[in-house]
Amino acid sequence: MDPNRHPTVLALDAAGSACSAALWREGELAESRFARMEYGHAEALMPMVEEVMSGTGYDALDLLCVGIGPGAYTGLRIAISTARGLSLATSVPAMGIGSFDVHLRRSRRAGITGPLAVVLETRRQDVYLALFDDADAEVGAACVCALEDAVARIAARGTDTHLVGDAVDRFLAASGDRAHVAGAEQVDMDAAWLAEFGAARFAAEGAPDAPPRPLYLRAPDTAPPGADRQRLR
Repeated sequence: MDPNRHPTVLALDAAGSACSAALWREGELAESRFARMEYGHAEALMPMVEEVMSGTGYDALDLLCVGIGPGAYTGLRIAISTARGLSLATSVPAMGIGSFDVHLRRSRRAGITGPLAVVLETRRQDVYLALFDDADAEVGAACVCALEDAVARIAARGTDTHLVGDAVDRFLAASGDRAHVAGAEQVDMDAAWLAEFGAARFAAEGAPDAPPRPLYLRAPDTAPPGADRQRLR
């Protein structure tokens, strides 16, 4: 594409407790749909896509962008398979962006400074957690951990930390005053952010080299039988 032209981006996300689609065009958000939901992402996502793309042909797209989590297994697979299917059908490249990165960038753009913790839902008793310092470097590896472990990791930093993500309220209910919390924002992922940040990354770096894949932090609950593992090698 012409580097002086703003990319047109269709973004999808169904990784967490919401489902969303957005169209970024001419340097701004053109259309978006968003709904909080625990279930039903498979039924909701494509109608949202059709609504935001109404009046815009798929041949006008420069990029498909999709949230790769971490998040709920079913929602991740729905959004990523939809993005990859549309990519194959339209020959438009598809880019995956992680939820931790999006929450970090959105928070900084909103003026939040200092250490940051992104706390995301697993829909179980634990949470997904990523810690960042005031220079946006990740502190340790992102992980899935029990709420008590997440509280301990944030408290051990010994400095005030701002919390963002869709599991913040649950974290605060469990932590009491033990964690050093500078501020907290319970917020869901939104494809509108993906569209904007994906457009910026595409303009700076070009098309991705590989198709999007889900970011899994949890080990699988089941494994193939030995014979199947042999065939998969």
